[in-house]
Amino acid sequence: MTLRDTGKADIILHAGKVITVGNDDRIEQAVAVRGELIQAVGSDQDVLALAGPDTQVIDLRGRTVIPGIIDIHAHMDREGLKRIYPSLEGATSIPEILSLIKQQVDQKRPGEWVTTMPVGDPPNYADMPANLQEGRFPDRWDLDKVSPNNPVYIRGTWTPWNVPPSVAIANSMALQLAGIDRNTQSPDSSVTIDHDDSGEPTGILRDSERFPSLEFTLMKVVPRFTQEQRVAALKESMQLYNSVGTTGTYEGHGVAPEVMRAYKEVWDANEMTVRAHLVLSPEWKTVAGAAKEMERWAHAASGQGFGDGMLRVSGYYLSHRGNKYTARARSAELPFTGWAGFAESYNSPAKFHQLALLAAKHNLRVNTIVARGLGEVLDIFQEVNREIPIGDKRWTIGHVVETSAEELKVIRELGLIIETIPLTHLWLRGGQFVKDSARADKAVAHKDYLDQGVRFGMGTDNKPYSPFPTIWAAVARQERTTNEVIGPNQCLTRMEALRAITMGGAYFSFEENRRGSLELGKLADVAVLSGDYLDIPEDEIPDLNSVLTMLGGRVVHSSGLLE
Repeated sequence: MTLRDTGKADIILHAGKVITVGNDDRIEQAVAVRGELIQAVGSDQDVLALAGPDTQVIDLRGRTVIPGIIDIHAHMDREGLKRIYPSLEGATSIPEILSLIKQQVDQKRPGEWVTTMPVGDPPNYADMPANLQEGRFPDRWDLDKVSPNNPVYIRGTWTPWNVPPSVAIANSMALQLAGIDRNTQSPDSSVTIDHDDSGEPTGILRDSERFPSLEFTLMKVVPRFTQEQRVAALKESMQLYNSVGTTGTYEGHGVAPEVMRAYKEVWDANEMTVRAHLVLSPEWKTVAGAAKEMERWAHAASGQGFGDGMLRVSGYYLSHRGNKYTARARSAELPFTGWAGFAESYNSPAKFHQLALLAAKHNLRVNTIVARGLGEVLDIFQEVNREIPIGDKRWTIGHVVETSAEELKVIRELGLIIETIPLTHLWLRGGQFVKDSARADKAVAHKDYLDQGVRFGMGTDNKPYSPFPTIWAAVARQERTTNEVIGPNQCLTRMEALRAITMGGAYFSFEENRRGSLELGKLADVAVLSGDYLDIPEDEIPDLNSVLTMLGGRVVHSSGLLE
């Protein structure tokens, strides 16, 4: 055992299974914390020798201890927002949905809005309306039966939670307030206003785009999140993330000003319980506008960014391609961003190239999503790199799905970091790979990344916020409808998956020497798990949570089991 100093420990956790995630994957019995740092990791005998009269000694009773999880595609602000509106979870028929809505109507004055979460069960709201007894969604007339005097709006899913379309439902009063009648035209071919046989709108509104626009166009009248709600929701989100062992996030998809402001308010109040690394979400319209904004931000957001151990800002998220209509519709309502929390834009390859080059000139780290355009993005990054080297800048590519050996070679040479969402791309949407073994072996190819020396981390994408379904998806690689294993050669071991979501996450924030493993002198970000991660049956991994979470030696979550 090596000591950080010879003083007595503030906290000692002992009689457990401490997975250090150090270079040697060492497993120890105990860990000592002094101040905000790890003082020692070792055997019970050695570590308990550091106990003094004021040391808090916690008997783990055999429980597993891991480094705090670092979720590198977290969208953490959303989780608390979901709890603002009533859930329809568990309803299996239209009468059950109406009963839940009636409960909300009874609490409102006439004319007040009743707004709910989508039909179905979180986090994915999958298989609707097929799983309803009627095999259809409720319509305006169904809703009118329980709410003739209140506008009702059942939100559609935020499409990335599942797959398009996003289906929202409005009753007659809500349609009237929105100005939607039999003559209303759809704002875009991606939006469908359902009509009955007589031509009347049914109240069912479908949005088939990647990011839905209904509440930015046809249903702008629906109440929006207030800043006070965003702040309160963010605090709640942090508590929820702590409860599953998450102590750090990286928001590579970008954070819009309204969300950035919420983070700043929580930081000002000294109420942060998750270390958050934020990336700027641009609102510029032109390359000239981008040049001015990047110049303004370069002093703070360049390189590794600006901030402290709890809140840091660096770099930009740049959209590659996208949808012109969605970008235009959503941008028109800024600063409101809805569920997204980021501003949406459309960038042609030529414009994306110009923006990436500008970012490189200002030493602003680029983050982008490449699920639909990896090859094109890599070509552009290679061109930028020839003019301004980016090899040590850790530019990030998110939602990476299929990769070839040649693409991985380019990614490694450019020093890019891969972000994967295995639960989404393997479990939720993995059906496309079930019958195609060649594609399956290249999808979310974690083992190839390891073999090729490509850096990567894993994110939840907030669906759900617990990291353990994500970890399970990387280990099991099962598709949800068939349970088929997608590309078995790419299955990570449990230790490899844990390393990817701890040390992998720390690398995204340039903090691999400060956190991500339980080693001498690192920050004491610690999670004590509800089960033995290494030994429980594989299908129980998604149900794990944290019974005790520490952030820099401070307890930020406790279930009471260790008290």
